[in-house]
Amino acid sequence: MDSRIEQCSYLTERDVALLYRVEQGLSLTADVSRADVLLFCQWNDNQLLVGCHAAPHSISSIYVNDATGRIYEAADHPLVLRTLVSDRPGTQAKQVLSSGAPVIQQVYPIHNAANRVIAALLFETNLIESERQRRRAKPFRTAVSWLHGMAVRGEIEIPEPISRFESLDGIYVVDEESNIRYMSGIATNLFRTIGLATDMRGQHVSALEPMDARSVDNAMQANCCVEIRQETDDGRVWVRTVLPLRASPTSWQRTRRGVERRFPWRKAALAEKVPQVDGALVMLHNRTEAVQKERELNVKSAMIQEVHHRVKNNLQTIAAILRIQGRRCESQEARQHLSDAVNRILSMSVIHEYLSQDEHQPINILDLCQRIVNQAQQVAVSPGQQVHIDVDGPNIRLPAGQATAAALVVNELVLNAIEHGLHGRSEGKVLIQLDDLGDRVSLLVEDDGLGLPADFQPTQSRSLGLQIINTLVADDLKGHLSFESKRSDTGEADSRDQDDTSRNRICGTQAVVIFPKRSAMAEPSVS
Repeated sequence: MDSRIEQCSYLTERDVALLYRVEQGLSLTADVSRADVLLFCQWNDNQLLVGCHAAPHSISSIYVNDATGRIYEAADHPLVLRTLVSDRPGTQAKQVLSSGAPVIQQVYPIHNAANRVIAALLFETNLIESERQRRRAKPFRTAVSWLHGMAVRGEIEIPEPISRFESLDGIYVVDEESNIRYMSGIATNLFRTIGLATDMRGQHVSALEPMDARSVDNAMQANCCVEIRQETDDGRVWVRTVLPLRASPTSWQRTRRGVERRFPWRKAALAEKVPQVDGALVMLHNRTEAVQKERELNVKSAMIQEVHHRVKNNLQTIAAILRIQGRRCESQEARQHLSDAVNRILSMSVIHEYLSQDEHQPINILDLCQRIVNQAQQVAVSPGQQVHIDVDGPNIRLPAGQATAAALVVNELVLNAIEHGLHGRSEGKVLIQLDDLGDRVSLLVEDDGLGLPADFQPTQSRSLGLQIINTLVADDLKGHLSFESKRSDTGEADSRDQDDTSRNRICGTQAVVIFPKRSAMAEPSVS
């Protein structure tokens, strides 16, 4: 409901509360009526406000966008204006301006407790669907008419969210004695699949399944909408939504009961037999296929997560074997290569650890960088060396494929910073800075070490680490990589006794990677 209805000066608090009760049943009413339902209030003398728009799920809406909150000129909806001003319901055919297709409009006034018109309810459906509804059996048309009246009076009570009625759902109508008066073709076919007779009209609802009689009885006793989900032993899953129906107070059913209540010798019988409702609308939704697909996906997801868990364990086992091999190597260069390989393997195992928890969730690369930092400090930092590595930035979530490449890039940059930038130093600092640039991500790795060689060319370097970084950034992340030496300007403006070398001293290296964010939908599927 659009909150601006509370600004309509002629509406009291009770009027607004009534309109909110009306809104509660509009979605279900739109689905069953196969019509767009709009609640109109008078914004001023020449304009109308759409307080609420309920689009049907059982048929395509005639509106491209939700009309809730839209203000129309009164001349655009003369039938609605007439209903608001003169308290007269009406029906007319109207041409839709965008397509020229004819639309049938039905307007009902909404009255408050003082019988004053406070709003109007407009039902709009295309001419073809309106004709189909008109040709349906009389019990169904009567039920829809009662449903419209209940919607106008705000009598549709839905205690909790229910399933929407869709085009492939079945529907049947029962009277106050729970006898079946109408059953749609879809509902008939659904019951035929479980061996019931083709024509169930005139029979008691108990002739269907026990769940039908139980759900109808519960709804009539509670006098509100009830939804029950049934799952049989053979895997069939049906959802029944039962809405009690009440005829208009001026209908002949209510008049008959009023007359019967005047006979004193029938009071006892009426107290037992006359229900509070005049019938019920039962909507039947077959969720068997959807539930089976959902369960199959859950099983596949669990299997994939188990695979990621085993891959993580296998990678850690390989890393342990390489550590053992490294301790037995006599060559310092070989031990360093094995140590680098261990770090790369463990970086990939971190990704699989995240995926083993929930493969569908994007990975927070801030947490990922912290895990990589912890590994690097254990593997790459030499004994006696103190290296402080800080990770800073916002939480940035990326799909698994992109997070894997980003993790390997961070790992290689941190290893390079420790191995080359801080080489030969007893202590140093490394900073990992993440920035969210909207549709891009900025990743900076900075150290306070020796800086870059004068002839440094990142694309022509023979270093395996730099080759891995260049390949991942260019091919996987589709981003840009840049290196530069940090320079510290230690001189003041008036300190002319310092030469350029002392005032513009190299004190570290910055590596910046900027790459576009990739949607999770763009991730390649795994078959």
